[in-house]
Amino acid sequence: MPLSETSGGPDDVELLYRLSRGDEPAYRLLHDRHQATVFRIALLLTDTVRDAEEVAATAFLELWRRRARVRLVRTSVLPWLLVATCTAATDALRSRRRYRRLLRRIPADGGASDHAEAVARAVDALKLPDGLGTGLRELGRRDSRIAVLCLVHGLTASDAALVLRSPEPAVLSRLTRVRRRLRRAPHRYPSAVEEANA
Repeated sequence: MPLSETSGGPDDVELLYRLSRGDEPAYRLLHDRHQATVFRIALLLTDTVRDAEEVAATAFLELWRRRARVRLVRTSVLPWLLVATCTAATDALRSRRRYRRLLRRIPADGGASDHAEAVARAVDALKLPDGLGTGLRELGRRDSRIAVLCLVHGLTASDAALVLRSPEPAVLSRLTRVRRRLRRAPHRYPSAVEEANA
């Protein structure tokens, strides 16, 4: 699967160069090109459509804020965006847990709406095996970044290490632990990780 689909327009390398100089049209082109994938990953890592929208928006805000320091992988900005998405999702889930703890202290008028169907659609759109989305949400920040980059988007450990600015052996070690953890989880199919890598 290509990381950067240009549809005849400028590639991510050119757009990032323009973006690094504050070019807003280049930002909009990058946003339009990668928004659907970033949103699907955000939905996979969060509980609701609203949270996913906020996480995706945060990832693109970080792209704008850090535009001079973004690293491309195989001429694509998408891996960097996926790491930003994982970070924003982890922060959002942590914040949501704190909010839920606070809500437990006061009487509730009703339940929150269930967005399980939207999450299921995101998993289907990414062609992931059943249960892998749940597993990704249960991982910590570092592990979820590596899982999304390597297991969902098929980056090599060396490419993921470049995006994460980590030594390749450390990424390989974490990736091995993530695969083992996803295989051992009792509520998922044992072959989920292997199918994701196929």
